[in-house]
Amino acid sequence: MLAMEEQRTLTFPLQLERAAGRQQKLTVDIAQPDDGQEIFEFLLKHFFPLAPIRQLALYDESEEAKRPEWVEDIVRDCVQTPYSLVVRDSCLHNRIVAVAVNEIKKRTLPNVTNHQLYAPKSNNPAQIPVGRLHKAVLEAINRDVDVFAIYDTDIKMEIGVLAVDGRYARQGLATRLVDLSLRIAKAHGVGAVWTEALSAYTAKVASKLGFDVLKGVTYEDFRYEGGFPLANIPGHSVGLLMARKI
Repeated sequence: MLAMEEQRTLTFPLQLERAAGRQQKLTVDIAQPDDGQEIFEFLLKHFFPLAPIRQLALYDESEEAKRPEWVEDIVRDCVQTPYSLVVRDSCLHNRIVAVAVNEIKKRTLPNVTNHQLYAPKSNNPAQIPVGRLHKAVLEAINRDVDVFAIYDTDIKMEIGVLAVDGRYARQGLATRLVDLSLRIAKAHGVGAVWTEALSAYTAKVASKLGFDVLKGVTYEDFRYEGGFPLANIPGHSVGLLMARKI
């Protein structure tokens, strides 16, 4: 559906090609600061319930787990800068139908790894059982990996969240958002882009666009608190740290 743009300079908002036989008119734009709450509400419906770890229903989740305020804070922080993207459908009252929440980070401390940079964000989710498990997986794939050093750069971008409304699946929207994110990264002098691909869908898109696998864990072999709680996630077998040079 979506041809890659050949122009060097990105201009937003960008209208996407119509899909044959669908009543929709999609536009992708840079997320604005006042989009933060709407993006968070979108993620509550179209991202968190589909996350591989949550599909197992291992825990009776509290309201805090179902509506994680720490994620809302992260989203609001990210949309203060012009790196995240939203896709809206004007035929659906201009509602959000896909998002890429991106964040640029600069190397400010020597020998700091992704895991160490991630740790402050993990303080809140670590108080919730499903959050502790999620954090353990992220720590495993980030441990002893330094994207700054691997790609010899002082600036990197994280694609922290990639989500598409299921009604708009199989149209290439995720691929389009990652492609545009890479081009935004290049325009801002970023040397590498990375993502924590815990789902097969994110890993497939990242692989298609040239991301390398830096480290991974096999879910059926991932030991946590004396057991293997991730052994039977439907459709997902590995969690990967993936990155590519810009």
